[in-house]
Amino acid sequence: MAYGKEQITEETLKQIVKGSETDQIFSEAVLWKSEGKVPVCAENTEREQIVSLYQMKGQQSAVFGKGLCAGRYFTEGETSVCLLDRETVRTLFGSDHVLGMKVRWEDTEYEIAGILKGRQSLCVIPAKEGALYDGVAGKKAEKTVSSKMAFGTLETAAAGLGEQRIDGHLYYMTACLLYFLLTAVNLTVFAVKAGKRKIVAALCAVLAIEILIMGIAFAAPGSDYLPSYWSDFDFFVQLFKEKEAQVRELSHHQEFVSWQQMFGTWLRSINMEIVVFFFANRCRISKE
Repeated sequence: MAYGKEQITEETLKQIVKGSETDQIFSEAVLWKSEGKVPVCAENTEREQIVSLYQMKGQQSAVFGKGLCAGRYFTEGETSVCLLDRETVRTLFGSDHVLGMKVRWEDTEYEIAGILKGRQSLCVIPAKEGALYDGVAGKKAEKTVSSKMAFGTLETAAAGLGEQRIDGHLYYMTACLLYFLLTAVNLTVFAVKAGKRKIVAALCAVLAIEILIMGIAFAAPGSDYLPSYWSDFDFFVQLFKEKEAQVRELSHHQEFVSWQQMFGTWLRSINMEIVVFFFANRCRISKE
C-alpha cells in the first residue's frame, strides 16, 4: 500500500507485528521509502550505475519473496549493507560473485548482502533510524485471508487510507487462470478439429478439463474471490470490478522486481498461446 511521500512512521510496523501475533493476518511486513533514481558506485572498479534506491525496515521478503539469486536479506540492526539486482551487479563488477564487496551511495559504503533476481536496476538499503516512509507491504499468512481484511489492517496500523493498493495475490491468480484457460481453449479447438478421430477428440477434451481444474488449484482463489452464497453476488460483482481496475493500474506500476516478473510471465504466457493458435491454424489451412 502506497501513501504520500514520508507519511508513515515506524509505529506502523510495530502495530502490524503486534496485530499479527493475535490475528495471524500477515506473516511478513516491511516499510519502504523511495529515494528515486540515484547513482551507486562500485568500490573496486569505480564503475557507476543509476538505480532505483529504496530504504526498507522490516522483512524485505514481504516484497521480494524468494527473489534472491544469492546471499541473504539484511536483518534488524544492520546499517551498512544492501541488496542489488543481478544486472546492476554485473554492470558494476563484471561478475555474479560479489557478496561482501561494497558499493557507495553519497558518502556511505554498503556491503552487498544479497543479489535480487530481475533486470530492473535496484538497490535496497536499511532505513535510517527515525525515518519516515512512503508505504507498507505485507505478505498474507494464508492465501484464504481476505484481502479486504488485510488492507483494512494496514490502514488501521498506518492510521489512514492509502493512496494506492496493489494486490499481488490477485495479480498471480489472474495470470494463472488466464494462462490455463487459454491452454484449455486451444485443446478444445484441437478436439473439434479432430473431427472423426473420436479417441483424439476425447483425449483433448479430458485434458482440457484437467488443465482447467489444475489452473484453479494453482491460482488458489480462496474465499476472497469466489462468493460462498448467492446473496453475496452483488458484492462480489463490485469486488471483481475493483480488482480489475487494480490489475490495470498494476500493469503501469512495475517498481518492484517480483511484480515485474509476474507481469513478464503473464505477457509471455499470452504471447505463447497466440503463437500456438496461429501455427495451429496455418497447419490446418495447409492440410486442407
